[in-house]
Amino acid sequence: MTQDKIIVVQIFNDVMDAALAKDKLKENGIDSFLENENPIGLNPLGGTELKIFSRDKEQAEKIIGG
Repeated sequence: MTQDKIIVVQIFNDVMDAALAKDKLKENGIDSFLENENPIGLNPLGGTELKIFSRDKEQAEKIIGG
C-alpha cells in the first residue's frame, strides 16, 4: 500500500491569504492543512504553510497558482 506524503505547496506571509487558498482547494475537493498559523497574522519565522497530499500537487498548483 502506497502512502501519500504530506508536502508544502505554498508558504504565505498573511494567514488570511493562506485561509483563502485552503478554502479554494476545499471547493475543488482537495484536502489541505495550515501549519504555523498565528492568530495575530504575524509570523517572523517564515509564514503559514499550506500543506496537501503529494497526489494533489499538480491540481493544487493549478488552482492556487503555486
